[in-house]
Amino acid sequence: MSSESFSVRIYLQDGHVDGVKVVARSKWSGRALVIPRSSLSKEINRDELNAPGVYVLIGSADQQGRETVYIGASDPVSANLTRHAADKSFWSWTIVCSSKHDSLTQTHIEYINARLIKLVQETGKATLDNQEPPELPPLDDVETDYAETFLGHMLSIYPVLGLRAFEEP
Repeated sequence: MSSESFSVRIYLQDGHVDGVKVVARSKWSGRALVIPRSSLSKEINRDELNAPGVYVLIGSADQQGRETVYIGASDPVSANLTRHAADKSFWSWTIVCSSKHDSLTQTHIEYINARLIKLVQETGKATLDNQEPPELPPLDDVETDYAETFLGHMLSIYPVLGLRAFEEP
């Protein structure tokens, strides 16, 4: 991960740190939403959730102190989040990343999803709830560079938001 400086703006939508957060990072065409599970039903119709995106469901720590995470991607994100609210009980909050300018394609989000799963497996800092890791979809050099840049910006803000599952040991 790059050590270049950047700024992060965090808007506390509910006026407190445990509520919904809207997160913007300098030099990034994306936007992140941090949504507590208890707020999902109120937030499900947001524009950011009705677009292609990548999300991480985060749950309580296991006996080794590692958080449980599930990593997913869909278009729209809202469809999968609604399903996961009904069928996955472990998670208490999620971070959703999507593009502010509709520049993420289905292939981009599948690529980023596969890379995030691989990173969690490599770091061993979280218990992964995903069943089988997806294969990296084929992208040309330009699109791979775009997806990797978007991913790099996501990875830079996760620790700021309290998610450390992707950091190298």
